[in-house]
Amino acid sequence: MAKTLNPSFSALYSYRIGSYYFHSNNRLFKFLGSRMRMKLIFKMNCDISFLAKIGDRLRLPHPLGVVIGAGVEIGNNVIIFQNVTLGSDGKKGKEKSYPKVGDNVIIYADSIILGNVKIGDNSVVGAKTFVTIDVPPNSLVIGNPCKIIIKN
Repeated sequence: MAKTLNPSFSALYSYRIGSYYFHSNNRLFKFLGSRMRMKLIFKMNCDISFLAKIGDRLRLPHPLGVVIGAGVEIGNNVIIFQNVTLGSDGKKGKEKSYPKVGDNVIIYADSIILGNVKIGDNSVVGAKTFVTIDVPPNSLVIGNPCKIIIKN
């Protein structure tokens, strides 16, 4: 019972069920999917696009303020803390490009990852980091502008 009251579980459950409904061919299910998204946005303050590709075991310890755009790809075992934005760089005249997050990545609070950026496997994005460049695997990225520190 306690697990269902967890905000992280609630947000991801709403996302997974809503995504299933949204990708259905049934008009009623599509409507239910859009209602689940509105619940995510208004009740949980969490905006996750149903067009994003999210791997297994995503964890959102504090889902408030998390924004995941339409073309974002997230790997397995990723942890995303509050107020993180994963989205397009919004450049006009080009096709919108979104970040790709590898496996076993941790993204700490208030980080922003924009554009066609790849976050390598086993990497850590520090709090309040603005990432617009590729991050190699097994590294730590911190600061604004971001600085890459290779882990051993």
